[in-house]
Amino acid sequence: MAAIIQTIDGVVANRFELDENPLTFGRTSDNVVQIDHLEVSSAHARVTRMVGKDGTVAYVLEDLDSTNGSFVNGKKVIKTALRHKDVIRIGLNVFTYIDEARIDIERTTEIKKSWIPGVYYSK
Repeated sequence: MAAIIQTIDGVVANRFELDENPLTFGRTSDNVVQIDHLEVSSAHARVTRMVGKDGTVAYVLEDLDSTNGSFVNGKKVIKTALRHKDVIRIGLNVFTYIDEARIDIERTTEIKKSWIPGVYYSK
């Protein structure tokens, strides 16, 4: 499962689960993520689920011809595939794309002590 989280001063304020329905960002109330700020267009951006021929799922952020643009990792984008931990900026609002399938890969590796003094290893 994937999600978009909104952070304010480094604290998670909102979490938006991603599924087959597009996640829309904009100033008007018909958007899933409503951002009431003049720097945000009425229909600003959209995250869409894409399924490849091999069944792999990816999510794509698309700017909807907004006035001030959409940014991923500090770069202005028109349309881009999202990767785990990508930082999205819409207006002054910051969001992070989280791919929970990737979180398992990032688990901390356990260090083990070998029978040889001073030698450690990980699996």
